[in-house]
Amino acid sequence: MTTLYGAAATGVTLAQAMEAADVAGGCALLTAPSAYHVARVEAGGCVTEAGPVDLSTVYEARIFTSRVELRWVEAGYAVLLTEDESLLPAFFGERLDELSAETTLDARYLVWGEVKASTSGWVTLGSARIGTLTVPMATPFAQRRVRLAAREYVVADEVHGNAYVAEERLIGFEPYAAEGAA
Repeated sequence: MTTLYGAAATGVTLAQAMEAADVAGGCALLTAPSAYHVARVEAGGCVTEAGPVDLSTVYEARIFTSRVELRWVEAGYAVLLTEDESLLPAFFGERLDELSAETTLDARYLVWGEVKASTSGWVTLGSARIGTLTVPMATPFAQRRVRLAAREYVVADEVHGNAYVAEERLIGFEPYAAEGAA
């Protein structure tokens, strides 16, 4: 059995939530009116390969490391999820109900496009259908694809016993090679 812990904070900016959650070095999916950013979290903010992201324009964020996921919305509401209760800072003062999962499942989502370029800490993916997308990846690799790793938390309904995925936590980007590919 695995327990997922959560805590929330209200009336906070994205920068305040990021600092309290200690997500430096993580990945960020940031939604703004004029752009969608896939960024890396660094001290004081988020950066793409092209430079810093203006966090004041972001209205929704999912920021994650292998240990925690931070979710934030423009209304000033933030939630931090982790399997390690000691990682929940006092800043996130509202404790959420613990989620006791019967099991966890590793989920993987293939990211659109094939690797077109790889530079220090970044991989650029491209396809005719979507154009290009650059994602933060710390290690160089030989594979042509990238996937987003996540962990799903499966619980059993107390009344009927049906199992279902109650929550999902993003973990990070990773190289992907199709089975049988050289």
